[in-house]
Amino acid sequence: MKAILGIALAAVTLPAGSATTDSEIERETIAFYKVYLETRPSGVPHARLRAKFAPLVSHTLAQLLERAESAERHYAKVSKNQTPPLIEGDLFTSLFEGAQSFTVKGCERNTAATVCTVELRRDDNTAGKSVTIWSDKVHLVRNGRHWVVDDIEYGGNWQFKHNGRLKELLRKVIFDGTHARP
Repeated sequence: MKAILGIALAAVTLPAGSATTDSEIERETIAFYKVYLETRPSGVPHARLRAKFAPLVSHTLAQLLERAESAERHYAKVSKNQTPPLIEGDLFTSLFEGAQSFTVKGCERNTAATVCTVELRRDDNTAGKSVTIWSDKVHLVRNGRHWVVDDIEYGGNWQFKHNGRLKELLRKVIFDGTHARP
């Protein structure tokens, strides 16, 4: 009887919105990738594109994206636009050219964070190239009653790809761009 009462009390004392289902988490991940596919950002997204991602990303990630864009502008000014941007190509996936489709393969969650494995695909039938399929891991955190993307762990296994995580890459851009000198 005490065990049942303890379970009942635990259920009553859970924070509001904590009864998130896996389908709700997957829905938030899908919403992020739908915006990604609609906008196809290259490099650090500018303010108009970031606004489309704003409800889907954490405050921390949004700030890093904003600061990275500022660092890119500073870098372009210092280099007098004579060098390529610090980040070229797709920032949100492992593949420079980006993905054309995605499938959420599953999510592992706990109360503070969730990691969803997303299978991404690019079908490039030009010049004898083949289909590229890989998985990146999307880290989500709670923002009120919703889950939002906080980081992306690049999972591609080819030579020229982003390594590590999105936030690490953005911090490097911010450092390199901010500290660039003529």
